[in-house]
Amino acid sequence: MVGRPQLFRVLLFLICLGSGGCHPGGESENSVPVAETMAGIARRLSERQSLATLNYLATDGSALLKTLTRSERDHLGRDYLKISIGAPATVFVAAPADSIPFWLEDQGFEATTTRLENENGDWRLFRRNVSAGTLGLGVNGLDRTPPGHYAVFLKPASKSITDLRDLVTLQNTDAADWRILPVNGGSKISPAFDVHRPFRDLPPELENSVLIQARHEHRHFALLAPSRIWKTHVASRNSPDQITISFGGDPTRELVWSWRTRPEVQGTQLRLKLDKDTSGTSVPARGNDTETLARIVGGESILVDTPCVLNDPAIRRHRVAAHDLVPDQTYLYSIGDGSADGWSPWRKVRTAPGRRAHTRFLYLGDAQTGLETWGRRLENAYKQNPDVRFALIAGDLVDRGNERTNWDHFFLRSAGVFDRLPLMPCVGNHEYLDQGPRLYQMFFDLPRNGPNSSGPDLVYSFEYGDSFFAMLDSTMAVSSQTSVAAQAAWLDEALTKTAASWKFVMFHHPVYASRRKRDNLPLQKHWVPIFDKHQVDIVFQGHDHTYIRTHSLKANRRIGPTEQGTFYVVSVSGDKFYDQEPRQDYAVARTKLPTYQVIDIDAESGRLSYRSLAESGEKVDSFEITKSPSSSRVMQFAKGK
Repeated sequence: MVGRPQLFRVLLFLICLGSGGCHPGGESENSVPVAETMAGIARRLSERQSLATLNYLATDGSALLKTLTRSERDHLGRDYLKISIGAPATVFVAAPADSIPFWLEDQGFEATTTRLENENGDWRLFRRNVSAGTLGLGVNGLDRTPPGHYAVFLKPASKSITDLRDLVTLQNTDAADWRILPVNGGSKISPAFDVHRPFRDLPPELENSVLIQARHEHRHFALLAPSRIWKTHVASRNSPDQITISFGGDPTRELVWSWRTRPEVQGTQLRLKLDKDTSGTSVPARGNDTETLARIVGGESILVDTPCVLNDPAIRRHRVAAHDLVPDQTYLYSIGDGSADGWSPWRKVRTAPGRRAHTRFLYLGDAQTGLETWGRRLENAYKQNPDVRFALIAGDLVDRGNERTNWDHFFLRSAGVFDRLPLMPCVGNHEYLDQGPRLYQMFFDLPRNGPNSSGPDLVYSFEYGDSFFAMLDSTMAVSSQTSVAAQAAWLDEALTKTAASWKFVMFHHPVYASRRKRDNLPLQKHWVPIFDKHQVDIVFQGHDHTYIRTHSLKANRRIGPTEQGTFYVVSVSGDKFYDQEPRQDYAVARTKLPTYQVIDIDAESGRLSYRSLAESGEKVDSFEITKSPSSSRVMQFAKGK
């Protein structure tokens, strides 16, 4: 996946943060965006420096700073954030003690003796008096060192001004990426508005100020050095690839296709036809009869700009949603641009059945690393279980979610499976790295029925047969009290509304982890009571790179086999592993073993069968749940060898 070392290892030090349209870009007097200045620095250094020097500069912001021209240093130090202040004020900047922005000294900010503290460590406070007018502040840093984005406090010089917010305007920012709020006595405020890491005590000198907060991810806005070579071995082509299918809002009648082409291919069409032969999963082209009788559905596309991929800097992602399909039927489909020779081969996919039908699906933990062997493992699982109808992945599909080459490798290794088997993932922390789940959201088209506060496609639900599935965003939940509570409220409402007999929830961070110090207490506090209230059957998780299945739990304790509790499962499907510590919650625990899980639900007998399997076919774990019409359960366990 990573190209061989070459002189251009850090060409385009600019990463996709600045070029992807999701970050603010400062402007200088000649209106050059900060991102363009960063790209110019990259071009200049790549022409003059050796590979060894470039690799060194890539990880040392202070050394990189010494290579900048005066104009480059001024631009990165003054034009990232422009603040218009309508009255004289004192500007305070709080920054992590180990990563002080270089431009504070350039602009005459004075260090105070005041210290702040949050879970990221000690923060230092700097101050400067300014007149009314425009103040330009710089980037947060030039490497990955800063654990957080600096915070700006503005305090009016005149005591007659009690609230400075009406006199403050951010000139060159996206309003969605910044917040301005008052600071009052006893305030528990965080330097970033989307991650709850509040300062423990605010000093009196910050009373009656206003705080300007960035998104937490903006701490790496000016990350000039990608950590690996950005060269893909599977560049985009005119013909469709990276095909994935997902369920729409109603999986019995709605399917959604997405795929990749070169940016020049703008047509987006789907050919769809009921298949008379419902056996098998691959279909050759069937000539004029299929093509003539096929239903044509148009879609849309977006350009995905990833300039750091030197040999394939832009791709086009296409999307088509097909509605009014027939439940529990196999369809032939072909995708393309609508031209005579622009169609893909015919493939098969099946819609969801009605409520009283057999359900069989795959659940996988983190793929993340070792995607070549993971792909063989996925293919083997599908071949051994050809009647599974969809797959779940519990986050961390790739290692670095905003490096497109990671996704190119993921789709290369999953080709032949996820172009036939609908994939319903949840987002993990590695999808969030550096920029938030920007590429993840561009590459997957998932139901948008979640709470707006959490991103409606990052938190969503669907029903398949007699089963309800909810996908949550634990990455935000473990760091934000607002998010964890909002998702709990949404899940409570969704579970209240469903009439499904079986209930499953999936998210990335485990409630009961491989080691107690890794337990995610906000999830225990806010989500476990919802699982207990609505008798959720299984919670699927990842993150800890091991295999764990708890006993049936309720209210954080083990219960008897005839009581209604919840099983919590953690698994890993890639080749990165964590150690475990023994704990009484575990029924089965295995380390250094990638697995996949097959879940069967027989609607007629009311029986769920769960199997966890190694690539060799070894049964790692299994259990059954039988539900009577009154919804009480009898559980039978058969632990694997």
